[in-house]
Amino acid sequence: MNIKIASIILITFSFIGCGGSGGSSDNNEEIIVPVTTPSDNGSETETETETETETETETETSPNILFIISDDQGLDASAQYSYSTDLPNTPSIDALANTGITYDNAWATPACTTTRATILTGKYGINSDVTYVPAQLSADHTILQKYLASNEATQHYQSAVFGKWHVGGGDSDASHPNDVGLQHYAGNLGNLTDYYNWELTVNGEVEASTQYHTTHITNLAIDWLGQQSDPWFAWVAYSAPHSPMHLPPENLHDRTLSGDSEDINNNKRDYYLAAIEAMDTEIGRLLSSMDQATRDNTVVIFIGDNGSPKGVIDNASFENSHGKGSLYQGGVAIPMIVSGKGVTRTNSRESAIVTATDLYATIADLAGSSVSQIHDSYSFKNTFESDSSGAQNYAYTEFQSDDTTGWSVRSQTHKLIKFEDGTQELFSLTDNFSETDDLIQSSDNSVIQQYDALLAFGQSITGENSDTAQDITNIILSNNSGNCADYVASYLSNVQDVNNNTVFVGDLMITLQNNKCVFTTNAIPNHDFNDGGEAFPNNVSEQNDEFEITQSPAIASDITPISLTVDNAILLNGVKVDLLAAGCYNVGNGKVGCNDMNQPWRYDPMHPANGFRVDSHNAHAQPDGTYHYHGSPFALFSDDGQNASPVVGFAADGFPIFGSFFDDAGVIRKALPSYQLKSGTRPSGTGEPGGSYDGSFRDDYEYVESLGDLDECNGMTINGVYGYYITDNYPYVVGCFSGTPDPSFNKN
Repeated sequence: MNIKIASIILITFSFIGCGGSGGSSDNNEEIIVPVTTPSDNGSETETETETETETETETETSPNILFIISDDQGLDASAQYSYSTDLPNTPSIDALANTGITYDNAWATPACTTTRATILTGKYGINSDVTYVPAQLSADHTILQKYLASNEATQHYQSAVFGKWHVGGGDSDASHPNDVGLQHYAGNLGNLTDYYNWELTVNGEVEASTQYHTTHITNLAIDWLGQQSDPWFAWVAYSAPHSPMHLPPENLHDRTLSGDSEDINNNKRDYYLAAIEAMDTEIGRLLSSMDQATRDNTVVIFIGDNGSPKGVIDNASFENSHGKGSLYQGGVAIPMIVSGKGVTRTNSRESAIVTATDLYATIADLAGSSVSQIHDSYSFKNTFESDSSGAQNYAYTEFQSDDTTGWSVRSQTHKLIKFEDGTQELFSLTDNFSETDDLIQSSDNSVIQQYDALLAFGQSITGENSDTAQDITNIILSNNSGNCADYVASYLSNVQDVNNNTVFVGDLMITLQNNKCVFTTNAIPNHDFNDGGEAFPNNVSEQNDEFEITQSPAIASDITPISLTVDNAILLNGVKVDLLAAGCYNVGNGKVGCNDMNQPWRYDPMHPANGFRVDSHNAHAQPDGTYHYHGSPFALFSDDGQNASPVVGFAADGFPIFGSFFDDAGVIRKALPSYQLKSGTRPSGTGEPGGSYDGSFRDDYEYVESLGDLDECNGMTINGVYGYYITDNYPYVVGCFSGTPDPSFNKN
């Protein structure tokens, strides 16, 4: 069987009875129906069976990957961008752009070592310990090539790195590339001092080379590719156009240059651009060396590793101090182009925010791992076919040097830099890409909101304590936006467990990542709690929870019932909603074990006769100490009837949850549910409770379409925004999910 594999080339330029987590019961609660959480017996857990793929099928669908890195080539030195009029002639790179995608919002770190480490590890420097030059990458990390070799879905790949390494420290061991996991390495371990006389290291053996570096590295890659069968992953890291400035061989560029040292010193940018042109010629030769079938099955990724150095940067675009080594755009915004196998978009511009760190997951995804996130890396493979598909909302980078130490984050429109000394700068990237107008002192609410969101995102990565977290202790919410992104920030509160006379600090951080709002919370509310006549049966304790809310919720074709295995919602004070109890009439002793959602006569925790010990906020603690709501969280919204209620949280399917009041054609009134108590009496007999339908069981209620304002799930659409509304009566918050719950709400 003749099977062709596509190649990838990378070029580097409770309360008792709550349905909470765990299996312990609330047997110490003095209530009629203390119940336990569902046991982890697998009866309600969906399992996923992976089908092994035949080797032939893997081979048929695996592309070759060519990754090419240009060293020190910034946006102002890339003909595919319009940041300069003084540009190199690069027909080979132009051809890649014309047949593929040019990324307009790609980011790296400000230096070669740190960028290379992010690609190799899929981790930010703060997590790889490579934040400076010349740091040494530890073999403790699973580098990309090692990941491919050890992953069952990608282990059929052969991989090699050619050219500049520069992650082995100041005096790198010749074996370092192989020690950290490379199968084959041939290149220069550090920076060159002479493009025509340099040390070549091949798998730990060092020899002298007097061949022009860009040409020799290309030859090494061509020779290796000629010996491979599909699939392969080749990393080709040119030193060009990094210093020293020099005159490349005349047949490789189109510039008229003398090569005289005085001419080089006086016209550094000309020689810098000549080195790019020479590299482009050799890239063309590398691509042409493949037969057509191999070329057709190869995806090519080209990037620059950081911005242009200050000695050659185009000052019409960026200030000298804003180039390589800085956290400004001239230092971290890079050229990135993807073309070839699987890239169906041609001559396209992509506005999605991507980073060099994301190449780890992207290349693994291309190779067949089907994992969209690995460490700090997010695959952007879906952008190869769809404009901005699955784009991230923020990017992060960092650097440590004598001149610049700090970190920076950006959104589509704004960017924040925070330096080690605490100084901060804020810029609009849409109005001021060259970053000459610092907005940090702005009083514009929209700018302040951007600042809060960016700072929260950066601090979520660095782990810094937030001095700017918003204190929401006893704050009544007021924002009506149904977009979770409008709540991105850090929040804290200082509250008291009343019955235990204990002080707690609430800690909630909302960030944006991959089109989702991530709620990281310790589950402590923004109001005093445990203030009922009887203390909770379980003490409240801090948690370490994380919930993800999609920014783009959609109504599903079918509703999803609420259950004991999925939390219902996360509110804007960091506390979850968990409406159900696991206790049913005549199941066991009525206290535990009602884990089958089809079991009738489930007790409603909100009915007074059931004796669930909740506080004034209709909440209490699960056996593991998680504070959670079973009904209306009164402290979160105003019920004065003068204004429409704000958003108080988000359901597991991403739709907002509003308070009780809405604007009904100019009249502010409470939203009414479409449930009512059934008439007559319950069945009586074996396993049946008998008695009147009084609301003590959830089964006492029935949905009557259009009886009230809300649908079966307790939601409705106002001004084009679908949301759930908190109601005084059943079902209180959500009756079911109109959309699809996010997996992060699944209980253990």
